[in-house]
Amino acid sequence: MSGTAFRSGTYKGSQINTALDIWFGRVAEEDLEVDSVTTRPFVFFDLGGTLVDLRGIVTSMANALQGAHVRGPVPLALLWATKTAERLPAAVGPNFRPEREIATDVLAELLRERGRANLIEESTRLVREAWDGYVQRCVLQEDVSVAWLRSLRSNVAALGIVTDGDTEAVAGVLARTKLEGLFDSITISEQVRSYKPDARMYRAAMGALGSKPVESLFVSDSPLDLQGAIKLGMGAAWIPRPSLGEPAKPPSESLRLTHIDEIGRIAKRYAKSGRFSLR
Repeated sequence: MSGTAFRSGTYKGSQINTALDIWFGRVAEEDLEVDSVTTRPFVFFDLGGTLVDLRGIVTSMANALQGAHVRGPVPLALLWATKTAERLPAAVGPNFRPEREIATDVLAELLRERGRANLIEESTRLVREAWDGYVQRCVLQEDVSVAWLRSLRSNVAALGIVTDGDTEAVAGVLARTKLEGLFDSITISEQVRSYKPDARMYRAAMGALGSKPVESLFVSDSPLDLQGAIKLGMGAAWIPRPSLGEPAKPPSESLRLTHIDEIGRIAKRYAKSGRFSLR
């Protein structure tokens, strides 16, 4: 899923710890001088599904379809959501299109199969109505809270969000869930003109905070998005969430969380070992 003050694909918030003391590590049998900020990891979260419950968008679309007297509103809304998500990864670079446009096209195709008239006009209205309704009612996942995210800051160098979506829509979700101001950067697909798992999304996020892949952890409920982070050498942590489609199977290289607050333990272990691990 997916505002103001966005710059180069990211929103930069609070200052990052830039202490000057150093420590030494060993990589490929060579001594490396590393800024102390790297003793604490940079943690990046996916937004929709990971921090914020996305199931509400299906409910909101089903309500909009029912109001328009479209038959089978619930299964149609679920199909719309899954098909929209499936199309995002291909819409990158010169082929980039905002998520709302893609969602509108998907809905128009589904309505065409049901013999509806005025496809583009009706689809545009229904997508806008569904998204506006979702933003007004969206909630954090049950194990996510503003207090927990604030407490996590003491164990990390910085916090970031990497999310697929349109800038205005993301801003609405952040405001509704009170996540505004909790993150040092927010990287949005509309600003980068790409979607996860394209490498440009993760590079933009790390670039905004000045982090390296080896000191960056990406947390998501999406196996596909985790694979994109892993390919760049980032750490990856999978959090299971209720799925809109088939049950998810995380990449073998990712850490498997049972609860989101395990991120704090992972961050503390990284500070001591320079590795992302649960135990």
